[in-house]
Amino acid sequence: MIKVIDKKNKFVEMFNRMTGFYVRSGVIDENGKDTGVDPFMRSYPSLLDIGIMGHCLNSSKCTIGCYQGKMNKPNMPLENFKKIVDQSKGKTFEMALGGSGSPNEHEDFVEIVKYARENGIVPNYTTSGIELTDEQIKATKDFCGAVAVSHYDQPYTYDAINRFIEAGCKTNIHFVLSNDSIDDAIRRLKENDFTKGINAVIFLMYKPIGCVKENNVLQIDDPRVAEFYKVIETGDFNFKVGLDACHLPALVNFSKDINMDSATPCDGASFSGYVTPDFKMLPCSFDTVTLKYAVDLNENTIQEAWDSDKFESFRDYHRKSCTGCTNQNDCRGGCPLTQEINKLCNRKEKDIYEI
Repeated sequence: MIKVIDKKNKFVEMFNRMTGFYVRSGVIDENGKDTGVDPFMRSYPSLLDIGIMGHCLNSSKCTIGCYQGKMNKPNMPLENFKKIVDQSKGKTFEMALGGSGSPNEHEDFVEIVKYARENGIVPNYTTSGIELTDEQIKATKDFCGAVAVSHYDQPYTYDAINRFIEAGCKTNIHFVLSNDSIDDAIRRLKENDFTKGINAVIFLMYKPIGCVKENNVLQIDDPRVAEFYKVIETGDFNFKVGLDACHLPALVNFSKDINMDSATPCDGASFSGYVTPDFKMLPCSFDTVTLKYAVDLNENTIQEAWDSDKFESFRDYHRKSCTGCTNQNDCRGGCPLTQEINKLCNRKEKDIYEI
């Protein structure tokens, strides 16, 4: 168990590299007591999302529009990945490997996950499962905390899930929730119809960025949306269920019994950041199209990017949005980048801060 004290932001964290268990205190007052108030940010990201893939080798087989937008760039060089690890060791707990394509297809995948783990950072990644090799599975088992397989509902999807489970990898499913997929999600939840042996199903909110269809974004007046969150609240599952932070506007609007202490709002620029294959740092991987908040790591350190005016502007959205709402600390106004998903909340207290 690792213990970190953030003196600047006045809180304590603990992280177990073996299990992935993470806990942090509330803000500590001058008497050393926990106030119960969630800290707003960290002095350095605890999670770094690293876009090691600059292009996708199997885009023609993908059944879900990619938010990376048909990116066709070189993969991140191993040297640059090592620079990120060297700057982050002792400060960052986990790295989520991603980019445009499955990270296990990176030419230096094994060395990447090995280098991260050897320097005390737990690597995790999401894959399509297409053309998965035994060597990649072994590296996942030896060095990664967990792996997620994107739910494309194809033979290669289930083949990858089963091979990871058989190898003893902590295996999750990433399920993108959209107008096209919500019926299937509800049915599978009600029937516990996901592969036996998985650790969790994580539902990712479909967002109108990259190669997507805007009419596929969930709508607040769709009765299926309310039904989905009711099933999440009341269901009895033989696997864990998670929602990404982009669900928060809908969650605070639709949920009645979910303990909001278990929900985490968008932590872009507060606890996490993203690094592109060409070495730019962003608060979130969904800013890869406009690059509005990009800071070049060829000219700046990760710490300098984290402390930059661009990242501070991103934080201002979360500080100043919906300040009259009782769930402001839970939601923080939702997403600064995609207002379409914020429409899943229609509370009268909704007051989005313009940045």
